[in-house]
Amino acid sequence: MPPPRKAVDDGQATVHASFVPLSTPMSFASPDVVCCVVGSSVCLWNLTTGARDFIHTASHSISKICGNPAKGLVAFCEGGTSPQAFIYSLETRKQLFSLSNLTELELADMSFSACGSRLYALSRATSKRLLVFSTKTGQLLPGCDLKLPQRFDKIVVFPGHKDSIALVRSSSVRIVTIQKSYETYIMRLVPSGLPAETDLSVSAYAWTNSRHFLFATRQGALVTLDGTTGAILHAVQSEQPITSIAVTENFVVTSHIGNVLKFWSHNDQELLSAEDGAAMLQQMPPMEGGFDVSPGVFSLQRVADIDGMGQNQPPEERLMGQVAYLQATPEGTSMVLTTAEGEVWSFPTPNPRQYADGEETGEEFEIQDLQMNLLCWFHTHPVSDAVIIDRSSRTYASCDESGRLRLWQLTREGDAKGFRTLSFSSAPSGLCIDEEGAGMLVVGTDSGCVHLVNCPNWKGASVLETLRISEAGIAKLCNITQDRSFMWVAASLFDNRVAIMMIPFADPKIIMMGFVDVRGSADDICFGSEEFEGEAPKLIIAGCANESEWPCVWTVAMPSPDYEAKSEELPKDICPMWSCKLSAASKPEDKPTAVVAASHDSVIVGFAGGAIKAFPTPTHMGPPTSRMQPMQASDTFPSHDQLITQLKIYGEGKILVSSSMDGSIRKFCLDEVMRAKMPTMHKFFHNPYNGGVAQVFCSAMCDFFLTTGGSDGILVWSDPRVGLQTPAAHPIELERPSTREDAVVNVDDQDNAEFPIWKPVSADERERGGDDNDDPELNALALAQRRALTLEVENLRKKLRLLIEQNATCPELEQLERGDFCVDSEEKNQIAAKSKERCDALRAQIERENIARQLIRDRLIKEFWDPMLGKGCQICSLSSGLTVGNYPERTTTDEENTRLKKLRLMRKAEKMEVDMLKGPSCPGALRGDSILKTDDFTTGKEGYVVNWWHHGSIAQTGEAKPSDQKYLYEPFELLTNSRRRLQVHVLQALAAEYRLSFNELFKKCQGDKKGVMDQIKEKVARMKAILGELQITEEVPEPELEDVEDADAVLAVKDREIKVEKWISPEEQAAIDEAKRKEEERLRKQRENDAGQRALNQMMGGTLKTKKDLSALEITLDKEPWMDEIPEEEMTEVQLAALQEFQAKEKALAEEQDKYRKQLGAELKRLKSEVQDLFHQFETVLKELHHQRFSHDAKFFCQELYCVRLQLALLQSVEDGLVLTQSTKELEDARAKLADAEATLNEFSAKVNNKRAKQDDRVKVEKDIGSAANFRQQFASSGLEPEAIGNLLQLFRKRRSPERRASAGNIGTTAADLAAALQGGTAPEEDPYADLGTAAATAATGEQEDDMELECPDGIDDESFQRMLELRREKLAAEVEVQKGAAELQEMNSLLMHFESERNEADMGCKQLQGELEDHSQLMQREEFDIEILFKLKQGQVEVPQAAVVTDYSDAVVIDNEVVESRNRRILELGKDKTNTLETIKEFRKKLSLIQWEYKMLQFQTTDLEERTKDVHMLRVTKGLQSLLKGGEEGRNKADADLLERKIEHLNSNSAQKEGAMKKQYSAASHATKLRKQENAMLEKKLHELQQNVIQREHIRRLRAPQGGASQGGPQDGEKPRIIGGGGRIEENEGQIRAAQAGFREVKTRQALMEAARKHTEEIEILTKELDRLRQKTFPSFVQLNEDRGNPDHR
Repeated sequence: MPPPRKAVDDGQATVHASFVPLSTPMSFASPDVVCCVVGSSVCLWNLTTGARDFIHTASHSISKICGNPAKGLVAFCEGGTSPQAFIYSLETRKQLFSLSNLTELELADMSFSACGSRLYALSRATSKRLLVFSTKTGQLLPGCDLKLPQRFDKIVVFPGHKDSIALVRSSSVRIVTIQKSYETYIMRLVPSGLPAETDLSVSAYAWTNSRHFLFATRQGALVTLDGTTGAILHAVQSEQPITSIAVTENFVVTSHIGNVLKFWSHNDQELLSAEDGAAMLQQMPPMEGGFDVSPGVFSLQRVADIDGMGQNQPPEERLMGQVAYLQATPEGTSMVLTTAEGEVWSFPTPNPRQYADGEETGEEFEIQDLQMNLLCWFHTHPVSDAVIIDRSSRTYASCDESGRLRLWQLTREGDAKGFRTLSFSSAPSGLCIDEEGAGMLVVGTDSGCVHLVNCPNWKGASVLETLRISEAGIAKLCNITQDRSFMWVAASLFDNRVAIMMIPFADPKIIMMGFVDVRGSADDICFGSEEFEGEAPKLIIAGCANESEWPCVWTVAMPSPDYEAKSEELPKDICPMWSCKLSAASKPEDKPTAVVAASHDSVIVGFAGGAIKAFPTPTHMGPPTSRMQPMQASDTFPSHDQLITQLKIYGEGKILVSSSMDGSIRKFCLDEVMRAKMPTMHKFFHNPYNGGVAQVFCSAMCDFFLTTGGSDGILVWSDPRVGLQTPAAHPIELERPSTREDAVVNVDDQDNAEFPIWKPVSADERERGGDDNDDPELNALALAQRRALTLEVENLRKKLRLLIEQNATCPELEQLERGDFCVDSEEKNQIAAKSKERCDALRAQIERENIARQLIRDRLIKEFWDPMLGKGCQICSLSSGLTVGNYPERTTTDEENTRLKKLRLMRKAEKMEVDMLKGPSCPGALRGDSILKTDDFTTGKEGYVVNWWHHGSIAQTGEAKPSDQKYLYEPFELLTNSRRRLQVHVLQALAAEYRLSFNELFKKCQGDKKGVMDQIKEKVARMKAILGELQITEEVPEPELEDVEDADAVLAVKDREIKVEKWISPEEQAAIDEAKRKEEERLRKQRENDAGQRALNQMMGGTLKTKKDLSALEITLDKEPWMDEIPEEEMTEVQLAALQEFQAKEKALAEEQDKYRKQLGAELKRLKSEVQDLFHQFETVLKELHHQRFSHDAKFFCQELYCVRLQLALLQSVEDGLVLTQSTKELEDARAKLADAEATLNEFSAKVNNKRAKQDDRVKVEKDIGSAANFRQQFASSGLEPEAIGNLLQLFRKRRSPERRASAGNIGTTAADLAAALQGGTAPEEDPYADLGTAAATAATGEQEDDMELECPDGIDDESFQRMLELRREKLAAEVEVQKGAAELQEMNSLLMHFESERNEADMGCKQLQGELEDHSQLMQREEFDIEILFKLKQGQVEVPQAAVVTDYSDAVVIDNEVVESRNRRILELGKDKTNTLETIKEFRKKLSLIQWEYKMLQFQTTDLEERTKDVHMLRVTKGLQSLLKGGEEGRNKADADLLERKIEHLNSNSAQKEGAMKKQYSAASHATKLRKQENAMLEKKLHELQQNVIQREHIRRLRAPQGGASQGGPQDGEKPRIIGGGGRIEENEGQIRAAQAGFREVKTRQALMEAARKHTEEIEILTKELDRLRQKTFPSFVQLNEDRGNPDHR
């Protein structure tokens, strides 16, 4: 269904100025006319004259537009769903065609061919298609509907030919070719020449004149593609990324980052092949030169640095922003560039320059060479607000979301640009201007800042002051002037508060008054009527209340201008507020969205549903309440179709202007008398699909309208019925700024340090900062006064402090409360009230949050906790960190129990059926049924197979048999999905049974722990009693349950978990104290009235124990006072007897107490030992439970793993089924496609055959007509001579010129002719060939002209000559028919080949799908009876290499231990044989080595003898040698021997003398030693005797000492023992000796135990490491063991 339409007249208006976003590239409808979208109309803008004409349409919005300068065509597509496109003629201004079925939602792009014969449409939502329409018929060309694999954004048609198109998206470029065939076209999406892994971001693109496509990336690459094949021919890297590319007749122009234009010459002869071009992407050479492989492709000619050239230019001649798009005009004489700031400039295209020899290229332009001219400007971001600055409607201001504030004139008379820009770092969201012409423009931003801009002269606008009023952004501004001296400004914030400000005109600055919070949403604000009548102006707020979303209107009176803000919130007595409810229900369509004051006592409200109603001004003081009755509307005005965006009142309150999201603006006269003279105006301008009209502003006379839709630009227009003219600009002269910073004012209003958030100024701060700029003398006087006041205040403060200190030290009855010292009670009460209000609000918020958390807690408990049958908890050890947890179990539903019961019954029936089939009662007909018998391939001893019992039990020895085992399938019986599903349920029940069995053990252990803890508590109580009796301070730990041991502890919050101390208010503290006092009073009265307690205190001292019940330690002896007062020497006999009796009793009591202490100590030691035994006992039980948990975990997880494997098998089966279904469907579609292709091929083959037969007939007829025999036969009866007939035959055979043959045959549209036309350089405006379905211009056959060129030969009559001409014309017609038939047959053959290729592709696809389907079917058949069996190996070795995460065992094989062992035995046997062989070889080689060694030794001996012989032969004979040989040396040797003998005798005699002397010394020393030994023996004997005497005396002393304790004479603790006896022996205490020996034995035993424990620990660590190593080799592990395997023979 197409979008709704409007009347064409509803979009007509007199447009005085339009600043709308222009498409890139700009669409030219003629060489100097640009077409663009203005509102819902098409604007035709003449760049030469500046004139604008409009084509008003019936569409509400226009999404795409394009033009064609060759044919003067304009096409646009409307917005909405199922949009249509319309083609208009520029000449007639009328619609030619409307195109439908383009897309479902959005059209990506539209473009004309250069010749104007085609329109290309690119769809991207929801279908992705490329459509081609004929502009002559308005119909879709046959075969020109191409489905695209992905979304594309742009169509770029080759200007030289309409059959080459490029599709561009942000990350790829694809080429589309169109080939004309017989009665259809063949469109083909050429495969991409870019590698699949290439990461691109396309930034610019263009076609070259030689049919090559250039595109640039954001990384700076420039790639050249073949326009036919899409292959990469060239790639270079530029210094700076390219933002745009334009191609002219002589240059390729590129714009780069930094606003640098470069003009290149392009030589396509230097392009590479496809293979070399693709390789260049890996290492691209620089574009500017260097080591380029093909340096001649791009050659730099000229450079234009626009930013550099504009440094010294005035602001109105400078280019602002980065060049975003660059294009050439249709004639190529000028170039147009668009910047990122929305400026559109033009400059003449530079002419090519011939360089002299040696002159370098790349010379830079001068600024005067470019001759740049600003064409227009527009906002590049959505416009947020716009206002009219002056009353003459000549100067305006507008801002957008990019932070740009532009002040501009309606016309650019006298100024090159006609606007000035102020830039903010945050986005301006609202504007308002004073109504007195003071030029005070207020700007609000989304960062919460308010800027005051002084703009009486728009060229010299500047920011006077900036104030950040809040962290929340500003949504809207409104203002009103009071007394022509100051202006009130109100700002609605994003947090629904309203800020009140005042700006005086005399000293322009922003004075913040405070905030107003109406406890609702401030959707729109405005000030009331200017008829104040002595009252302060009122602010009107429309929105919804917070509590019940009631639609409401509030009015707030402005404070006094002299009011100084003391707090952020304006007090209610300063700014009183009134309210009213507009409706009792909170419907979405009744939500107020706009409000305006109609008069002093009425307001007009616009609603979300489009209604506009008038209401009386609110009169109820305070916020709205539930009892308040809704206000009834006093009047209703014409409504809109959608939400009301703005309401304005003009003409002294008589004209209402409303705008809506439906894109309409309505002007309605409120005065009935004026309504007849001023009819209602209702216009549609802005796009309703983008929010409609966002802002509307009118002139004072309500004749000029300034409207914007946000993203569709700004329009200044008037009602065409009024006939207003565009006002002229003001002749303002302003000194030009000299620097670039003067052109744009930049304000960083996001800097919180520079612009802090406004806070009220205190009185002290106001006094300190109020008079900084006054007279110095006055400042000095004020400073002195301030100091005096400060000193006085300080003195008063000291006096007050002294009074407070005196009050704290005075008697209690004279003390005053601290609050009595407060002087300012009013301020105190105010602070207390504010504090209480804030506390109450905080308390309410906390209670609300607590209630919300409690609700979430209850829901979580209901959802997750209550359904648990067994809650999760743990059992903690009493002496270690060991913990054991149970299995949390959920409650099974009745449905689950019923389903499991049904499955068990089914399984039971199935087992009975199997038993029947196996038993003798089986009928004969069923005996042959195939039953899987495991005995044929199993032994029944495969214990490593999970859940394989073979008529046994899966339970281990000593365990009960699971109840669900009988319902389990054996692992070899799981052949079907139904069995797998049933097995999953039974396995889950079995796992639940395992968990329940462990939970029973867990509960039993919990009971054991409670019993042990009770026993320990009893013993601990007794230990504490003993310690109390012994008066020993020792802490005895008492075991307590941990929080994790109580399942319900997770829901309880204990006091120790709350780390923050609770704050108690004074009232709560008073209530607590009162309750405590009452409880103490009750206990006191109870104690006073307790007669039993009073009697017990009086009779038995407050205890029920008698003297018989007292222990020895509790018994005390009362010593009479005289025993201490009278000395023992002065006592009488009776007193001495009494004293002796008391001392005896005291001694006996001491002995009894000592004995009792020993008994208590022994009992305490026994209790401690028993407590430790209980600890060890429970530790043993807990460890056993821990082992049970591991065992149950193994069984439970094993069953869960089995379930997972079965679930995976089921999922695989389902997936295989889905894949089979999908493959079958795809195969059917492929077969249908193949059938269609074959049908099309067969049908067209029949046509081709029929055409070929007709062509053969034409050729035969042409041959017959053109034969000489037929010609002579025609003149056989004419009576002409043979020579004359021969002359006529020559004329008959004379052929036409090629041009006339081509025109006559109309064969210039063949593929060869098209290629020739392309190579010849067809001009863009010329249509290379006529499309199908259009009336082709056929040239006349020219027979008459051809006949006129022939002259009649002599001797031939006119009749025969005319006959010859008739025959010749018949022959030429036959030739033309043959040529036409041949051309058609050639096209049909090419189309037939295309159909055959499509059939072959469909056939190949069908066969491929068939093969995939067969493979998948075979796979399903193989997997249908696959059985997955889980193995659980207790002892084994895993030889599969372990992966890092999950090891794949799909191709692993399980080998029995015997197989490995037999193989190992065989290997050992072979190893022994090999070892024996090696031993034999070793012995043999040893012998060989020995023989070789002996051989070498003999060789060396032979060599040595030979050398010695040579030495002897070569020895020189001397006299000494001769005498030696003759024996003359014997005498000399004898003399030497005698001399040596004499020396020996002398040495022997000396040695004998020394030996005698040493023997004498030894005898003397031996005698002295003997004497010393005798003396030592005598002393040792005496020492022994003394020791015996000491021992005997000590023994006697011990016998005399008292038994059972330390000796009275022994040393006390801390005293040095006395020395007794001889030899330094000290006094000993037997008790101390035994204690020391016992301590030593205990230390020794402990040391032995520590040593044993250390050894055991080391052994355990060694065994643990060995166990881990064996586990790594036994079980699959996720850890990859980097083990050096080495050579297997060396293990």
